[in-house]
Amino acid sequence: MKTTPILLMAGFVCVAVLSLSSCKKDPKPDPDEGKKDLAIVSMVTNPDGYSGTSWMQVIDGITPKTVDNSQAYQIGFGMPPMDVAGNDIYTIPDYNGSNTFQKWTKQADGSLRKAGSFEVPVSSFVTHGKIYSEEKGYLATRTGKLLTFNPKTMTMTREIDLSEYAGEGVSVPFFGSFFFDGTLMYVPLWQTNMQHQPMGDPMIEFLIINVEADTVVKYFNETQSGLTSAGYPYGVQKNCFKDERGDIYYVAGGAFSMDPKYKTGILRIKNGTQEIDPEYNWVFNDQVIDGEPGKTVWLASTHYLGNGKLYGLLDIADYWANPSMPNWTRDRSVISVEIDIYAKTVKKLPIPRTCAYATHVSPYNDLLLFSVWGEHDSGFYTYNPSTGEMSDGSVIKVPGFPLWCYQFK
Repeated sequence: MKTTPILLMAGFVCVAVLSLSSCKKDPKPDPDEGKKDLAIVSMVTNPDGYSGTSWMQVIDGITPKTVDNSQAYQIGFGMPPMDVAGNDIYTIPDYNGSNTFQKWTKQADGSLRKAGSFEVPVSSFVTHGKIYSEEKGYLATRTGKLLTFNPKTMTMTREIDLSEYAGEGVSVPFFGSFFFDGTLMYVPLWQTNMQHQPMGDPMIEFLIINVEADTVVKYFNETQSGLTSAGYPYGVQKNCFKDERGDIYYVAGGAFSMDPKYKTGILRIKNGTQEIDPEYNWVFNDQVIDGEPGKTVWLASTHYLGNGKLYGLLDIADYWANPSMPNWTRDRSVISVEIDIYAKTVKKLPIPRTCAYATHVSPYNDLLLFSVWGEHDSGFYTYNPSTGEMSDGSVIKVPGFPLWCYQFK
């Protein structure tokens, strides 16, 4: 069935562009080659761009190769895996499709096996979730409820109704990425319409939930910075993280490039507090980007590597074919960047621009893998954050859009 573009984007995020300063090299031989340690998802769209099929499989390492989907499993279109725990991958239903929530387990030979499933309530419209422990996980819905489940037995255990936190003009709140801090779970509230476009004045809102009792212990918000939509979720969530100082950071998606009134950037909750730090709020809309003359309208995805270094994906409106409206399946408008969260600097990386349907950055050993739907090929590039070297083209070429990847340890 046809899916709304902005909800599809809740599964995706963006990668890539060209800096003139780094060498391009193929990756060196991979000592893990043959271990089948890399899960990937590729997505093939129909002509309308907003329907199609997604395919998941496990492959051998990152030595250069071209893969097809003959050995892959079909999963929910437009929905990257929700989370990975050990050798288990969890996938959510296709929006407007089935209601089946699925667990897949990687076998000793590298193959995937369906290891359990359950049916979520009809019309729940699950968008994302996260595993807390072997026996507890959470799913976010578009009905104002969180669903809890047991990952071991794959049974749903509870509904937590948070409808009372809906904003003015909104029937129920939606939810951004969950972040666990001990026995507390941070849950961003989104006051949006059904297309995930913010309503009302710009605001960041959070609930803190005690995961032992599944009760709300605190509500707090921030209204001055213009940042909106904290914790943009897309499969295995990395738009929230804790640094070595114990501070929690959240990416704010704004209006996902659609309305500059709602700002994109990064907010911080300092260690020992349960409030948004007003001295940090970092708005990206007017941020100077070293190596890129344009300004961003959306910090779409990030991966925190450590020591203040965050790798992210920025949508640059200057590269849209239509200056007033992005085309997420065709505009190669997304660049890759290195972000210093302490110095508050942003530098463009030497990876080709991509579109918003090729939207992932993930570590592989000492490298980073970026998904790129480029002019010359489609697949996963490698980037060495220590040397600045990148691969000469996609090391793993895939049909359609390279949507997601994950290295099993």
